[in-house]
Amino acid sequence: MKFVIQRVTRGCVRVEGQVVGQIGKGLMVLVGLTDGDCEEYIDHVVEKILNIRLFDDEKGARWKESVQSLGLEVLLVSQFTLYHILKGNKPDFHSAMDGNKAKELFGKIVAKAREKYDPKKIQEGKFGEHMYIDMECDGPVTINWEYPSQNAIENNSIKKPKGGKNNENKKNEKKEEGKNKEKKENKKKDKNAKIKKDDDKIEDDKKEDKKEEDKKEDKKNDDKIEDDKKEDEKEDKKEDKKE
Repeated sequence: MKFVIQRVTRGCVRVEGQVVGQIGKGLMVLVGLTDGDCEEYIDHVVEKILNIRLFDDEKGARWKESVQSLGLEVLLVSQFTLYHILKGNKPDFHSAMDGNKAKELFGKIVAKAREKYDPKKIQEGKFGEHMYIDMECDGPVTINWEYPSQNAIENNSIKKPKGGKNNENKKNEKKEEGKNKEKKENKKKDKNAKIKKDDDKIEDDKKEDKKEEDKKEDKKNDDKIEDDKKEDEKEDKKEDKKE
């Protein structure tokens, strides 16, 4: 996550001529998101924005007060161009998070800020729209902040999701694992059902063969009985002639 935090006396965002977000004294915060940013980071970054000390105290001492301590306002604006590289004179934004995922994560940042602070004092731009921003910088004071920093990731002081996967990806992976498991179980059931069907067919064939054999045996016995009967009749006729 990258943030450009600017101290302002006022700030306003318009889309198609309509005001969508407006604040008085406070902070204008541009928010850029990249693959690997996740919901676990939100609590920390919101606390930082609300408590970063960019304002003077009542005695004029510098860097003593924050939005939260003074009851000021915050205007959050999504800004994918913060994740850019220059290829010659042309900017490339392939490091920026996919729009749909970024919209969801940005929305959660805004929601968390409103949860932790006065929701009326947390304003936002309109994600994905062409915005016109009007503000009066105070100082100027501009802070560029990235969380987690590359050093923090390399030193493992911040645990970045493996492979740059966020929560949504993890959920999708679990769902996919569940689907694959279900497919395997269904495949196993189908295989067992097929084996049972084959076994039943073999058993039926055996029974059918047995019936055929019994029929043949019965016919053979019937034929023998008939032959014996005929033989007996012949013998009887011979005896009658002798008499």
